[in-house]
Amino acid sequence: MSGAFSAFRRSALMQSRLYNVETVGEDTDMTFQIRYYLKGRVMLCPNAIFYVEPISDWDELYVQRQRWQRGEIEVIRTFLSEKLNLKRIWSNFIVRRLLVDHTVAFLKVIWLFAIFVLIPFGYSPILIVMSLLLMYLLYLFIGFLNFTNVMHYLKFDPIERKYFRNHWWVTFMMPIYNLIVSFFRVMGVINTMLKSGKWQTDNFKSEYLAAKKVIKQDLKRGKRTNGKNL
Repeated sequence: MSGAFSAFRRSALMQSRLYNVETVGEDTDMTFQIRYYLKGRVMLCPNAIFYVEPISDWDELYVQRQRWQRGEIEVIRTFLSEKLNLKRIWSNFIVRRLLVDHTVAFLKVIWLFAIFVLIPFGYSPILIVMSLLLMYLLYLFIGFLNFTNVMHYLKFDPIERKYFRNHWWVTFMMPIYNLIVSFFRVMGVINTMLKSGKWQTDNFKSEYLAAKKVIKQDLKRGKRTNGKNL
């Protein structure tokens, strides 16, 4: 559970192993501790509303989603007591979370870059555009299902329900937003393998400038090498 949308009983927290400094996902770690060590339950409170401060810009969103991705990987690695097996997809929720948050995210990003390769291989541009449109419509359908679900749960609060209903148009932007977030999550997986964990990581702009610098250096090195060979 994300800490921003969770409430913990103090009695449960005091019985846990408390804050784990080996992960940046301390809220997720607390949830796993309660579920596995204390054999407690995680339940949905359908009539609770949480107000959170929105993300101010893309750089902040980039850092946040990478931190969440790293935290999830660190916590799952700690609590995963058995080998991953797709046969346990319905009996082990960890397998489902990894499949959704990692495998599917990679597939989204891979397909995005594969588009630029399909045309040289002879695929019809019309077919590619139609496939992208179909995927957008499918994700849009999921978005409207979520919208309907939230409208159902907000029946107890007419004011919030009206506010949410007036922003129905955001649903059309969610497929694109989720695609961008998938890219951020994949970068989080890569950085988890390459960098040590810390709360505040490099934002998108700083990583872009660092990558640009490396590319320029590689191009200069390649030119020098070609000059010597000639």
